[in-house]
Amino acid sequence: QQICETCLMFRRRVLWAAGLCFTADATEVMLLSFLSLTLQSEWELSSTQTASMTACVFAGSLVGTLTLGYIGDHYGRRPAYLLSTVIISLFGVFTAFATGYASLLGIRFAVGFGVGGLTVPFDIFAEFLPKKQRGKQLLFIEYFWTMGSLMTPLFAYLTLEKSWRLFVILCAIPCVISGFMVCR
Repeated sequence: QQICETCLMFRRRVLWAAGLCFTADATEVMLLSFLSLTLQSEWELSSTQTASMTACVFAGSLVGTLTLGYIGDHYGRRPAYLLSTVIISLFGVFTAFATGYASLLGIRFAVGFGVGGLTVPFDIFAEFLPKKQRGKQLLFIEYFWTMGSLMTPLFAYLTLEKSWRLFVILCAIPCVISGFMVCR
């Protein structure tokens, strides 16, 4: 009985850590719709430049998935997971300090690169589940994406009129928390 309870508690911690990565994924992708409109107005960007901001994140994600997935398979899931959370957390916050369009594109590419590694936490969670429970338990992680999708408009509502920089920092917080959980 003691071992089963310990395993259950461990799986819940892994669910929360991996789930917060899904929350981070949702916030980093959803923030683009708010950030691009805000910066289009503030920095007088063309619609092509605005679309390029989103494309940059997804290009980074493509490269990140290939790179961080490989690292996860060959060097261990935990190092790849930590690297992903560090990249997203740092560059998510660095977004607030972008001074122009070119720097923003580079920073958001790096965020996308980190987001590409967020497939690794899903794998970690799946590997710790018994086969009989895997389908049902993996469904729970999807609720975290929904949580991130709901948090982003709330953050936008609370902060965008005052500061888009505060908005992007708030959107990085779920990944920061996830990174700390992995370290523990």
